[in-house]
Amino acid sequence: MPTKTQYTPTELKKAYQIVTEHLSQALIKAAPNQTVRLGKLGSFKKTENQITSRLQNKKGIRYVYYRLLFKPFSQLKQELNKTLDRKYNR
Repeated sequence: MPTKTQYTPTELKKAYQIVTEHLSQALIKAAPNQTVRLGKLGSFKKTENQITSRLQNKKGIRYVYYRLLFKPFSQLKQELNKTLDRKYNR
């Protein structure tokens, strides 16, 4: 299996574009409260939220938006924690 140093910048750019395009489409198609997995790294959960702003008028303006929560899986958490330990606990 090739390591990341064996890939050319063009190959890495193409792979990044494919992954981001696929993830974008999966998140757009996902229904509210649905989870979208990102391989072995973690998962995104798409939720629909709303907030009312009363800054411009007394009745308020309601804004509806999607919120994405990323939950890393344990292996990714461990690697991120190791990175932080190396950075701050030299």
